[in-house]
Amino acid sequence: MSFVKSLFVAASMVPTLALATLSTTNPTFDFYKSGGGLIDGVSNSPSFVSGNIGLTVTARKSNGSAAQVADRWDGLGVVSGGFLEASEVTAGESLVLTFNRAVNLTGLEFSMWEHLFDDATLSVGSKTIDLGNMSGSGLIVRQLSFSNLSGTQFVIKGEGLLTSFRLAGVSVTAAIPEPGTWALMALGLAGIGLASARRRA
Repeated sequence: MSFVKSLFVAASMVPTLALATLSTTNPTFDFYKSGGGLIDGVSNSPSFVSGNIGLTVTARKSNGSAAQVADRWDGLGVVSGGFLEASEVTAGESLVLTFNRAVNLTGLEFSMWEHLFDDATLSVGSKTIDLGNMSGSGLIVRQLSFSNLSGTQFVIKGEGLLTSFRLAGVSVTAAIPEPGTWALMALGLAGIGLASARRRA
């Protein structure tokens, strides 16, 4: 009888764990006005935390080599070492967003984005999206929404000769494990229940 009870307790924990995962939804990383000061702060890989999700941002020059990340009141940009550069994301430059766990990317915000001049791509895994062709909202800060984009690393790359913008914000939700993962978790919990029942016997 105690074995059946242990299995019941183990199985009942799966929905509880699912709710715990869902309770960490909608972390937002806001770099506009809540970020840096009037002058750029520069670092190699600044890290940010929202809820239990961590984000590290790195930058690349147009030739693919490492650059520094600029952090100003209007968002994050790229410092590539050019003479009198504005430290924004320009043609060929990239911001790489690396999360400490799998997330669903739900939104991006860009400051200094001019619809007729600015363009960028967003890459995750083997998928690349042209952000310039997406319809967005907002006059001062352009807001884009996404669905079905999951991963731990996302790359925003400037495209086009006149491109110049900053990353103003990122919205994500914690990725929910696949059904197979839940099944393995339930099996593991059932095994714990079985071991516990045998120990008592």
